[in-house]
Amino acid sequence: MRKLWCIFFIVAILVMDTYARTGRYRCMIRDEPSTTLTIGWEQITGNNPMVYYGTMDNGQDYNKYAHQAYPKRTVHAKGMHNHFARLTKLRPNTIYFFVIKDSEGVSKRFSFKTLPDEHESRLSIIGGGDSRNHKIARQNANKVVARCRPHFVLFAGDMTGGDSNREWQEWLDDWQLTIGEDGRMTAVVTARGNHERSDASIVDMFDVPHEMVYYGLTFARGLMRIYTLNSMQSSNSSQLAWLERDLKESQKIAWRMAQYHHPIRPHTRRKHEQEYMRIHWGKLFHLYGIQLALECDSHMSKITWPLRASNNSSEPGYDEGFVQDPTGTVFVGEGGWGAPLRDPDDGKSWTRAIGSFNQVKWFFVDLNKIEIRTIKTENASQVGQLWDDNRFYMPANIDLWKIDGADYITLYNQNPSRFVPKKPQILMEIAASSAQFLNNEVHLKWKSVYEVEKVKFKIQVSTNKIFWKTVGIVQGLGPSASKQQIYQYTDRTSKRGGKYYYRIAAIDRSGKEFVQEYMEVRTLGSESLETIKGSVHSGQLQVPLSIREPSKVIIELFDTKRNRVFVREFDAEAGYQNFPLNIRHLEAGHYLLEVSCNGELIKKSVKIDS
Repeated sequence: MRKLWCIFFIVAILVMDTYARTGRYRCMIRDEPSTTLTIGWEQITGNNPMVYYGTMDNGQDYNKYAHQAYPKRTVHAKGMHNHFARLTKLRPNTIYFFVIKDSEGVSKRFSFKTLPDEHESRLSIIGGGDSRNHKIARQNANKVVARCRPHFVLFAGDMTGGDSNREWQEWLDDWQLTIGEDGRMTAVVTARGNHERSDASIVDMFDVPHEMVYYGLTFARGLMRIYTLNSMQSSNSSQLAWLERDLKESQKIAWRMAQYHHPIRPHTRRKHEQEYMRIHWGKLFHLYGIQLALECDSHMSKITWPLRASNNSSEPGYDEGFVQDPTGTVFVGEGGWGAPLRDPDDGKSWTRAIGSFNQVKWFFVDLNKIEIRTIKTENASQVGQLWDDNRFYMPANIDLWKIDGADYITLYNQNPSRFVPKKPQILMEIAASSAQFLNNEVHLKWKSVYEVEKVKFKIQVSTNKIFWKTVGIVQGLGPSASKQQIYQYTDRTSKRGGKYYYRIAAIDRSGKEFVQEYMEVRTLGSESLETIKGSVHSGQLQVPLSIREPSKVIIELFDTKRNRVFVREFDAEAGYQNFPLNIRHLEAGHYLLEVSCNGELIKKSVKIDS
């Protein structure tokens, strides 16, 4: 028995050792939702992490993924080394699979799906906030996200109670419950609450696009624009000016929605009224048509009738600065993702329903209407699983709050004639690519889809997918009636044996690459570059050279984009010796070293650690 336990322990260690030392994964929307996504994680140990991703599920075989992305931003915060890779040029409404590889291994395989870019689309959104210190309730709400498979989540602040390192680490551990059993991750759009002690807490945990945590995102080509506002900065003039300017420019959007933390009129007596927000935000909400607002902070549930802010206390139906108006804003909330519940003891005449229970809101959005549901989250473990093709169904055992005897209320678009869809974003693609080694030549084939004017194709080759050499340029044929163009190219440059990678990059008229496609081909034998290592901390890289006779030596160092970052030229005596290079000014990463001496060109791969 003892022997079996030893074997089990050794196997467990070996299995764990194959995974990258990464964790606390999350993904966020900070830019165009149908073509970009940000992946965040904690880098526990290990160096040089990279996200490998593509539309084919290659499991943990990272080399087979078509695309790679280095972290665009790293920050030490809340006791974690947070990394954020911002993926761009993605295909709309498409499933992508990805892994994170570092110096210690490869992560589990995850997936995400980009948002649709058609205004005829229907969106499923879960919204809420206040997940502070009731761990079981928080975990239940997270499980509901995984079961209901929304397009994305709105989280309006107060993730933790004290904004401490330990609380954030536990919060992100629990957030892993939003990941589906198939590895699907759901993107989150976050706002700041009063329990986040500074804007930096949200910026450093979720890489939001504005350092003061207010920003707007447009979904499905103008179907909806969502404003994330900072109620901790409600009197900030720059936020108010930005909001009015952006709302003016967004009048052709079908739906305008806001999320923020503090409710303008909380529905519990334990919370203060937000009069400044009523006067200034409320005015803009009605003037420019915010139809729906998600509020939090009170730890309860509420839905109002459509409201308009009013300063006329004698106006019929006036109550605490609002009156009912069919062209007004429906306010929903107010938290309940895991914070201690409060009594709903401050209802108004225009309140449609209030209650006190753990809950999240669930929105179905199309051009003509928004269906608003409230999910009670206590029985999350019994809720059935939805998938991409049935995400608008009701899962088994879902517990919905009934309002006026119905499972949902419907908010109809009062001004559908205003809507003008944005021009479709038709992205050029390179597809159906292949590479074949024949008679010491590599024959490449590919086709372009929705090719644009004056495009060129750059063909590059590499032995390690880090250093690329351009071997040819092919002039594009331009748009076609069939929407496709077919190309081929033969690489006749000499090849040693081994595996070669090819990259075809489409280049626009300004010289910018905007589409890439990767292929690989194997020739006979094997080949790899010798790797030498250095570190920025040590400040030097030792280059070993064996020189047959006195000679002029030129040492050049290139980054992965073939930009020369270092050059040294000198006369050297014959013999074996190490040549030190000063690398303190360089960033950690991969480089290519080329040494010219004795009439030869020697290439080495260089890895520089921090």
